[in-house]
Amino acid sequence: MATFTARLLRKIKEHSPLCVGIDPSASLLKSCGLPDSAEGALEFGKRVLRAAQYQVSIIKPQSAFFERFGSAGFKAMEELTGIARANDVLVLLDGKRGDIDTTGAAYAEGYFSSQAQLQVDAVTTHAYLGLHALAPFFAIANQAKAGVFVVVRSSNPEGRELQTARLANGETVALSMARQITELNQVYSAEAIGPIGAVVGATCDDAQITAEALPRSFILAPGVGAQGATLADVLARMPNARGRVLPNVSRAILANGVAAEQIATTIRTLREQAYTLL
Repeated sequence: MATFTARLLRKIKEHSPLCVGIDPSASLLKSCGLPDSAEGALEFGKRVLRAAQYQVSIIKPQSAFFERFGSAGFKAMEELTGIARANDVLVLLDGKRGDIDTTGAAYAEGYFSSQAQLQVDAVTTHAYLGLHALAPFFAIANQAKAGVFVVVRSSNPEGRELQTARLANGETVALSMARQITELNQVYSAEAIGPIGAVVGATCDDAQITAEALPRSFILAPGVGAQGATLADVLARMPNARGRVLPNVSRAILANGVAAEQIATTIRTLREQAYTLL
């Protein structure tokens, strides 16, 4: 199997770098006339995939909106990811996992091992326990030719104080993590882009300097749509990340209506606009 980098670059070339979020919250399911249940969450995910005719590079199911339904929600998430991957759509699971040693390895095995019931192409993580504490997670992902996206500079305003705090050497926490991720990618991969990506919010005023510190990473850029950023903002704030930045649109895929043909039109328009990021 090709590496995550190679798979994603191929899909970006085919379908643009647009990342479509699957966020079946109670309010979203209600707006779509679907039950607030695991079945409703699964049906919403299927509806989005069908509307896009599976012509998207990568989808990002938000694990929390499935996990709230317990085992039935996990089953729905497994089925949705299975459908996506069977149709050659990459899956980035947004679970923001992060732990140390054997616990972190167990998380990774749950997503990337050959025995995993919930196999995905990449997972989001956080590094509050220290970036290098994620080493077992990174190693398992790299061995499985999968990807990991570390939250570096998030789009929510509450994260700014912590992420822009200064360390003793003068670096911000975010830039320190970016530097370390770049160093790790040099170790893990001879490819221009390594398996460790970063989350950098499209709404952040320091997105450019953060992205420039991540020259060997894919960058997931949340905040497009409902949080106020546009695809033009992504290009303006991360101009040197062309071809590597993945603008994530979740709630805004329903901006023009919830009917299948309306979702299809919205995704098609966003996909065409996202080509400007190449």
